[in-house]
Amino acid sequence: MPQYLAEINGKNFRLSQDETRHLKAARARCGGEIKIFDGSGLKYAAKIETLTDKITAGKIIQTIPYTEPKRNVHLYFSAVSRAAAEDLLDKCTQVGVFAFHPVISARSDGDLLKKWETKKDRWRNILISACKQCETPRVPQIFEPVDFSAAVQTNIPAIICYENEKKTNILPVINKLQNAAELAVFVGPEGGYAEEEIKLAISRKILPLTLGNNILRAETAATIACWAATQ
Repeated sequence: MPQYLAEINGKNFRLSQDETRHLKAARARCGGEIKIFDGSGLKYAAKIETLTDKITAGKIIQTIPYTEPKRNVHLYFSAVSRAAAEDLLDKCTQVGVFAFHPVISARSDGDLLKKWETKKDRWRNILISACKQCETPRVPQIFEPVDFSAAVQTNIPAIICYENEKKTNILPVINKLQNAAELAVFVGPEGGYAEEEIKLAISRKILPLTLGNNILRAETAATIACWAATQ
């Protein structure tokens, strides 16, 4: 059973026109039960009491338990192609990323700031769709793009995926960070980070590590690194 993003007020819920359209496509009926979520970490079983072409409304029956990822993972990802970025957002939401931080780095592919508000709205819709698919109740945050030099000023523990790092593997690093409530994961664009960027990251105590011997696409590297970071 899919879940639907709802506005929740006490024991009552309401779905938007878009969510109602998706619900009706699933052949839902008044009196039926559905799963809903609020986007901030809570999900419920609910009963439909009103169903029109424009809205769905009803009552919450009970809370559905959900186990949060072990830590809040912040993904700092450099600009990649539109298709790659959308795939990255989808897959990393599914593995439990808490927040996305777009980064403008030396080898970025594309201008993140161009039509940012439109891009941000489209990206949020991708995140919501991914949450509905994997049934996580928390829609990740999306921050505005920043330059790499600003991104590495983060004050939480951080790692950076670097294809020229051959010794330090991600899994032992994550094992040493078991008590970290938050973790920043940096993933570069196609072509990787410039050497100067890695030096800057190291100067900020951000640890370079490897994801293995193969050279991965940016969206693949992000998904693997973020999955490991949530464990």
